[in-house]
Amino acid sequence: MASAHGSEHGDMDAVMDMPAHRGMFAGFIKAVEWSCAFIAMLLALTVFSFAMGLGWWTGLIAWVVVGVAAGALLGLGAVWWALLGVSTVLLAAGGAVTMALIGAG
Repeated sequence: MASAHGSEHGDMDAVMDMPAHRGMFAGFIKAVEWSCAFIAMLLALTVFSFAMGLGWWTGLIAWVVVGVAAGALLGLGAVWWALLGVSTVLLAAGGAVTMALIGAG
């Protein structure tokens, strides 16, 4: 029965494009690494800022520290560093605007 099934479908390596399969799997693993790093950064930001009550700037420092550690340990590349810089600037600007609005009110 098993040999009939195997002969019916043939050798799977013969019909699969293995370099493309390996490339797709490598891309999936890289997406998982990026997602986990981003979730860890977001968790650090919210825990330090809101749960521990240490303030936005402490949470932003935690965001950067976790982002730098993830980028260095996982070797996430130049795009990661660019996105880390841009997101840090945007979060700092948002924090500054929020603090200005709170101070004005």
